[in-house]
Amino acid sequence: MKALIRSHRLVFGATLAVLAFLSGCSSTVDRIVLLPDPDGKAGAVIVHSATGEQTIDQAYAGVNVSRDGTMEKTMGSQSSVQARYGELLAARPPRPMTFTINYRFDSSTVLAPESVATVEKLKAVLATWPAPHLVVVGHTDQAGSLAFNDRLSRRRAQSVAAFLIKQGIPARQIETAGRGKRDPLVPTADGVPNPMNRRVVIDIQ
Repeated sequence: MKALIRSHRLVFGATLAVLAFLSGCSSTVDRIVLLPDPDGKAGAVIVHSATGEQTIDQAYAGVNVSRDGTMEKTMGSQSSVQARYGELLAARPPRPMTFTINYRFDSSTVLAPESVATVEKLKAVLATWPAPHLVVVGHTDQAGSLAFNDRLSRRRAQSVAAFLIKQGIPARQIETAGRGKRDPLVPTADGVPNPMNRRVVIDIQ
């Protein structure tokens, strides 16, 4: 995954975190630092200027871009970046997160036992997330008709939305949808039940 930076604009790759800011130095317009994702992966960023380009592909590597387009690579560390830019890092919005809750067969209210712990983790995350926007999508397995599963998946999504509202999330910040049997997590033949496909996927942004 690569992110392209042109004319001081950032385009973020899905797995990348980039720290860009204006420098107080009169000779430097921009400084770009590549941050790792939560798994420690850094991806790559191509930085373009009027005079050339540089690629950074290591965590905490950076590029300084001068007013005349001259670029200089830099190399930092987690501690040096945190020490210098701690306030800027703290102001970043949380990274999107995804939770999956599984259900008992044909139910829109009874969770699979393993999902109880997931719900508790979800509640803990929401308690500290500033102004979350949630997309809640219900799914079913392949047992039953398309129409039945469409209704069931919508009920599952709506059940989760009701739970989120009880947790203090305004309804306007929640989007719901039902995909029925169209997007199985585990592909099976039509009519074959699978507990992994009976689920609601919750994306928090």
